[in-house]
Amino acid sequence: MMRTLIVGVAALFIAGSAQAQNITLTHEAGSAGGASDVSAKNLAEVAAAGKIATIQVQVGKTLTKSMLQVAEGKTDISASPFILKFLMSRGLGPYSGVGKEKGKKLANNLRLLYPYHIASYYLIAFQSTGIDSFAKLKGKTIHNGPPRGGALVTARQIIQLTTGFKEGRDYTGKQIAWGQAHSIFLDRSVDAAFRPGTNPSAFMPIFMAAGKLNLVSLPKAKFESKGFQKYLKAPGNVANVFPVGDLAHYGPKVRVVSEDGMFRTLANSAGDMVHKNMDKKLAKALTAAYIKSIPNLFRKVPFARSSQFGQVADKKMGLCKPGILYHRGAFEAWEEAGYKLPACSKPPG
Repeated sequence: MMRTLIVGVAALFIAGSAQAQNITLTHEAGSAGGASDVSAKNLAEVAAAGKIATIQVQVGKTLTKSMLQVAEGKTDISASPFILKFLMSRGLGPYSGVGKEKGKKLANNLRLLYPYHIASYYLIAFQSTGIDSFAKLKGKTIHNGPPRGGALVTARQIIQLTTGFKEGRDYTGKQIAWGQAHSIFLDRSVDAAFRPGTNPSAFMPIFMAAGKLNLVSLPKAKFESKGFQKYLKAPGNVANVFPVGDLAHYGPKVRVVSEDGMFRTLANSAGDMVHKNMDKKLAKALTAAYIKSIPNLFRKVPFARSSQFGQVADKKMGLCKPGILYHRGAFEAWEEAGYKLPACSKPPG
């Protein structure tokens, strides 16, 4: 049942056939079935229905490149993890080749339409492995992301902050492209996976079909420690704490491990961004259509609510630290819909 719901998400986003005032936009998103994919297809649907624009959605994109293309004016909209905007503004990480001066200029071209959690991090292992805590990762082989990118860096950092374990010294990390990630977990090439996902997640039913699973929360004491709390405030990171009952939909084949009935993890905040020079009326109309669509999105997509669509508070989304600014039209659309946006996110002018 759950697998049918998740696999069917893409089929729910069939754009209308009406020509949307002859405006055609490009929108690039991350992995198929994930939060950025759903977000993009939802916007395409409501923009077509409202005759605002025709949006051509492409998924499975490398978002570091997609965001750069929006900043350069080559792509109209991109799913944009906030940490990447922060790194671009400083010419760091994947943008080190761009340089600090140019990176700052390009990052200043990016403007937000609306935010969401692109993913949260989950430790998953077959119950037969005996891995039911982060401490038991010592000496094990763990899939912790693709060969490069933010997911791998975040996974390594969380494991080290939680346990003190370093890859190569205390455990073996195995990196592989997301397209092959399911197979190495299912054939037991790794003992566990620590990876980003939504709730519900598209990969969980696939794993459940192969055996009983443990889904492990970050330990409370470590999560609440000074070091981890500081990490949670880093650009692009936000705390995600919720009752374990919110994972009950997985059923008896998944044992949720928590000390006190609360599941603790870290989420990466993101949003759909455009160039600051996008027409104000267009940005406002797109954002207003998205805001109006939120109740319907919750009905259609199992994980939309847990991915925080419709939330705008800095505590939930972490807009201020990475310097995220709304597009002027989007800011007006949110305010007119009755939302109070963080002052730090108000664009100039």
